[in-house]
Amino acid sequence: MPRSLPVQNYEQQLYPWLMRQEYKALGWHRDKEVRDTGPYVNGDYYGTHPAVRIFYSPGVMKWLENDRQGDIPDGAMIIKEMYLPPAVIYQELEQDPKYQKSPKQYEKDLGELISGWTVMVRDQQGSKDGWFWTGPNAPKQGQSIAEATKAQLDDYSHPLYSSFGDMCLRCHASAESGFTFSALSNIKGMEPNQEPIRFLVDPSWRNPAKLTDDDYYPLTKLKGNAFAENLFGLTPWQRPWASRPPEEKASEYFASNPVDLAPMLLSHMRDLTEDSPLPEESLSSANNAITSQFKMAGITSPRAFPSQWADHVVAGPDGAQAFITSDNCLGCHGGLGGNPYGLVMFAQTGPAYGEGYNLSEYGEWRWSPMGLAGRDPIFHAQLESEMAYLEMDAKRMPSPLKGTLVENKTAVRNTCLSCHGAMGQRQLTIDAEKDRTLNPDFQVDFFYLSTKLNLKEKEPENYRYHEYGELAREGISCLVCHRIKGPSHQQVENWQPEYRDWVTRKADKSLAYMLFHNTTGRFIRGENEILYGPFDDVATKPMAHSLGLTPEGQPYTRDSQMCGTCHTINLPNIGATEDTFPILTAAETNPALKVYPHSIEQATFLEWQNSIFAANPDKKKTEFASCQDCHMPNAFQNFEGSVNIEPLRSQIASIQDVNYPESEHRLPNSDITVPLRENYRRHELVGLNVFMVEMFDQFPEILGVDKTDPMTSATNGADLAVENMLLQAKMKTADLKVDVLERNGNTLRARVTIRNKAGHRFPSGVAFRRAFIEFTVLDGETSIWSSGSTNQAGVIIGGDGKPLKTEFLSSPDDYQPHYQTITSQDQVQIYEELTQNAQYEFTTSFIHRVHHIKDNRLLPKGWRKSEHFKNQGELMVEFMEATDPLGVGDDPDYQDQGKRFPGQDAVIYEVTLPEKYSSSALNVRARLYYQAIPPYWIKQRLDAAPNGEATQRLLHLITHLDLNNTPMESWKLKIQEASLNLP
Repeated sequence: MPRSLPVQNYEQQLYPWLMRQEYKALGWHRDKEVRDTGPYVNGDYYGTHPAVRIFYSPGVMKWLENDRQGDIPDGAMIIKEMYLPPAVIYQELEQDPKYQKSPKQYEKDLGELISGWTVMVRDQQGSKDGWFWTGPNAPKQGQSIAEATKAQLDDYSHPLYSSFGDMCLRCHASAESGFTFSALSNIKGMEPNQEPIRFLVDPSWRNPAKLTDDDYYPLTKLKGNAFAENLFGLTPWQRPWASRPPEEKASEYFASNPVDLAPMLLSHMRDLTEDSPLPEESLSSANNAITSQFKMAGITSPRAFPSQWADHVVAGPDGAQAFITSDNCLGCHGGLGGNPYGLVMFAQTGPAYGEGYNLSEYGEWRWSPMGLAGRDPIFHAQLESEMAYLEMDAKRMPSPLKGTLVENKTAVRNTCLSCHGAMGQRQLTIDAEKDRTLNPDFQVDFFYLSTKLNLKEKEPENYRYHEYGELAREGISCLVCHRIKGPSHQQVENWQPEYRDWVTRKADKSLAYMLFHNTTGRFIRGENEILYGPFDDVATKPMAHSLGLTPEGQPYTRDSQMCGTCHTINLPNIGATEDTFPILTAAETNPALKVYPHSIEQATFLEWQNSIFAANPDKKKTEFASCQDCHMPNAFQNFEGSVNIEPLRSQIASIQDVNYPESEHRLPNSDITVPLRENYRRHELVGLNVFMVEMFDQFPEILGVDKTDPMTSATNGADLAVENMLLQAKMKTADLKVDVLERNGNTLRARVTIRNKAGHRFPSGVAFRRAFIEFTVLDGETSIWSSGSTNQAGVIIGGDGKPLKTEFLSSPDDYQPHYQTITSQDQVQIYEELTQNAQYEFTTSFIHRVHHIKDNRLLPKGWRKSEHFKNQGELMVEFMEATDPLGVGDDPDYQDQGKRFPGQDAVIYEVTLPEKYSSSALNVRARLYYQAIPPYWIKQRLDAAPNGEATQRLLHLITHLDLNNTPMESWKLKIQEASLNLP
């Protein structure tokens, strides 16, 4: 049985047996003939499979003859021989007089024309659908069976093509029973008066080139067969117009209709049909600017993550457990990239399949920060530093730790992984409650565990935890968000805060309940049998058949509160002696962390809640926009602007539905109809962390991602994610304006005004993100005065061209304050949050944020001081205090004294230039830049855990990352630019 061996060992037995076609000697029933599974029109085949001839084991036949009642027994097999379409090739070939005289010879020669197999092996305990699916190709020209088997086993990079829970379920889940469309009418000797379904086949297949083109091997084996060559004998002029090459048709057209543009158009058409990928640039040399800036040397070879295709946890025989991997979802929710398979959730920009943009749920999620969170090298280095900081805490006297080092490490690690390794950490917790032999403490080493592929692989001591590692590498995967259930009315109404004044009658009790109970990744998980989504009218049976999950609509999926679960982070401040926020501390559920004072570490949801965008839409506030409105748009525009679709209409799944060719024993149309929706929501889910996506794009082998999309064959997933971010930076982040207030000879006064357009602070999220203004006075292209310029490593430099000492936060006073007026090139307006630990050292630790020094990040439009929420109770005040600015003084334009803040800031630049420029025509330029990874964060990773494997991996990536000629050149992302000429 497939479950009895690792998959490669099973394949080593199965593949040669198939290639030798030994199944033919068993006397199994087979199809009456090679048959099509769809039409063949104008050179394209529209079948759900290639042309097939199927063999059925006795267990399958007994089930079919019993009117498909009961269970198909374990060990039963369905073997599909696959042939290059259309089937009429083999049907007509059978009419060759020599084959009429010798059917055995036809069978022998037909076996030479098999291009591959698709096999189903019944093993009911392997998965919910109970089938093992695999599909080896036939040996290539000149290749032995042993060589073909070894080549396919060595290329085992995509287990979805040989596994339980295979992508074949995208179609087979639409079968009425047994996950097969097998019908007695197709089988030789059964129902003799019935013929297999016939599909339209036009003569476009009769192309003699197929007999000499290696792409059509094994049909080339027919070369020299006079009967076969006659089948392919039609000239292009006798085949359908659309089946001929575009340039051939164009040549004919322009020959009879000469125009001057003909050569150019002909060349353009040829470009569309030829595959000419751009050569990949070598990334073998280190980024000298980064290496030099941080004096990095001796970086070890990085530890690589297993391939994303090793993340494979399927629904069990009784249905899905709490969490399974996204490869169970991608078959239906991964899009289709054009003819002949269809076009679903895809914007096609060229004639080739997969030429365009995959806008499917899986396709965009895969390359989003949520889809990459489990493998994020930045996060793993941060977590490694946190463990190092805890070790330093334990050595300090007196120790700020109130628990043991092990207890604190365990608590912190599992808190962090409850989002970044959400499914693995949670599934382990669930399973450990039932199985006391499991240790619920999720270890980082689990991220490198995967299912054994063969018996020769040595099992590590912690191998039993491999499933949890596979789940964790998925980050914030499909079954995280689609498992989240909103709190019930009864839960909210029956909640009694410890102190009556925590929540008043004027408070939104549902919001208060959510903030206290369901932040820091603590969501309410629904039943294992239910999957939540935004739509009520969905086709439920295919998902229920294949996964044991029933999709169910719920309003909470469209509610920003769901996003607030992971985007409101309440963490301990180790080393703090005063508990400023007792309600935040009371909200902590982990006993090991509850002993420390708490504060909000990330407040993106709270920032949105405290903005004009969170206004109640029922009150007709026109500026309302939920998290989903911005980060899951119903429109698509590429960065160049050549594609612009609004609204975006699409099906939300691609299954074998009413759009597919006819098949036997399919579910009724009403059970499989997937409507075209005008409210389709993209899963782009991006912020501005272009640097992380670039790492995954340039180092897929190290980070374990596949750049070729499995459903659409598109290879631009990372590019699309970057384009999404660049569009967000350009259109949705901030506006910038520069005004010259006064020029008097060599002195200049100018004002730069920034208006925040985001629905939360900018920057938002983790504290080390920052934005800054580069203000430059130029003589032509030469800079003669600048505040905020950087070197190639993204380090801000002063007037002398050297890095500012404030860039590395080396001492308590070395930082840039919030400015209203800037007079020196060493002064820079940086929008950032800065904190210090108990020892008054600047820190990027998430759990040592004891002293809050500065937070002048741009506030969203409509922000109000936290004291505004006093009438709603202390709970709202404590949470909303995380949205208050710090260290901005009495800046009047930053903190408007009115009820609602306009969401902007202005900085005055007073510049004294050299006398020689007193009467020169100059210009001024202002740019707003964003850095996801500022210099001091890199330095603190080097200081905290320089030899840790996660830190070493990150250092390898950032010292080899090639940002030349990209929007992130010099380690900064430009958000906006404005300039004007000086008289």
